[in-house]
Amino acid sequence: MRIADQVLAFVQRLHPAQRRAIKAALRTLETGGRTDSMPLQDDLEGFYRLRVGRFRIVYRYLPKGEISCEFIDVRATVYERFTSMQRFFSREDPPEK
Repeated sequence: MRIADQVLAFVQRLHPAQRRAIKAALRTLETGGRTDSMPLQDDLEGFYRLRVGRFRIVYRYLPKGEISCEFIDVRATVYERFTSMQRFFSREDPPEK
């Protein structure tokens, strides 16, 4: 399982009980156990969300079945912030003059 720096930094700031819940959910996801997970749609097609309490983890499957945890935030803002981040990093650099 790959975990983005944003996810690691976010989880480190949480209360220990919340950290444990997120780690347990990620372990369950990694081992193929039952989780509260579903595919995302529209602009985020190809990504999935894992619900852990009030938090949502956006992840995707890489080749060979590896999981990449891309982003985490509270439910109210996670999709908007992740979409904005995706757009920012997918923009092409302006041509040089």
